[in-house]
Amino acid sequence: MRGRTTTALALLVVLTGCAGTDDPAPGPDPTSSASSAEPDAPAGGPVDDPVVAEPTTALLDWQDTGVLPDTRYVRGPEWEALGDAADTRVELARDGDAVTITAGRGRTISEVLMSQDWAVVVKQDEAETAPSEVAVVDLGSGETGEVATPPAASGGSWALTDGDLWFPTYGDGGAYCLATAALADSNGEDGWCAPDRSGFSGLTASEHGVGMMTFDDARPVACRTVNILDASGVPQPVEGPADCTAWDVAATADGVVWSEVPKPRRQEEARFHASADGAYFDLGPGTTGTVVPCGDSVFFARDPQGPDEPARLMRWTPDRALEVAYESPSSGNAFLGEPVCGGGVLTLTSYGEQGDEHVWADVA
Repeated sequence: MRGRTTTALALLVVLTGCAGTDDPAPGPDPTSSASSAEPDAPAGGPVDDPVVAEPTTALLDWQDTGVLPDTRYVRGPEWEALGDAADTRVELARDGDAVTITAGRGRTISEVLMSQDWAVVVKQDEAETAPSEVAVVDLGSGETGEVATPPAASGGSWALTDGDLWFPTYGDGGAYCLATAALADSNGEDGWCAPDRSGFSGLTASEHGVGMMTFDDARPVACRTVNILDASGVPQPVEGPADCTAWDVAATADGVVWSEVPKPRRQEEARFHASADGAYFDLGPGTTGTVVPCGDSVFFARDPQGPDEPARLMRWTPDRALEVAYESPSSGNAFLGEPVCGGGVLTLTSYGEQGDEHVWADVA
């Protein structure tokens, strides 16, 4: 099923040296945003004794997409993107307008991203020997374009926020690097490169910052570190996670949300945490690969915690509240797919013995 992120994430390992660059990729600085929490927001604890956040139920107003759960689908405020079963085409549509993007011979559609004003469709070479092609749609006018430089690596992790696209590219000597493109002027440039025998994955992006997981090629388990890019586009390790255990990461207005995997052989099972103005919270269990910033919040999936429990979508809000934003119709044997955010609209798939769902909701 497409709905769930692979439990053993394929960690790209770079075995070549990393050439430097004089023009690091620019990025939002999460430290420049003032806290948006209410004055009476819960106070966290020290890093070694975080406050346990008790969730409350605040379900979003979920609507049926009318699309089968295994179908590639992204919904935005006005547009929706619908893929076909073979990943050979995507149709973007709104009332009275439609744009079709085809993968082309020897290619497959690997990513569909949407913000309020832009859509990006990534066409990956099936042989994974040629760079990915990147189609861009201006959702204001419906006009199409492309990001041609720097050339996008085949596969890897992608993120879109507002009009900025973040994606992997190759630098001098085959170094694995992070590129960014300003979609309004098709201005793309490469920036930070992963050091020798290391790589990065798990990109997330919002107005508060760009997050990524970096890792080395240690055996039998890679050492993982979660980072937020600083103003010059260089990854800075997040304070809080235990060494080498971190997985997901996303910036917030006053801190960071991240996950840690306590058991290397159970990489899908994580414990989530958050920092806020230097204080720390324990957000409880969750599923790796499901963190997504959307609207004013960060979301992640949680598998059923018992045979009578549903799968849940958890929400960490700017007011430092942990909320249950969605509950699956099935209990016990149930799980959620990776949430997708399109310009403040969240799309979610749910699978279980009592029925599957494919739904969307506006995030306030």
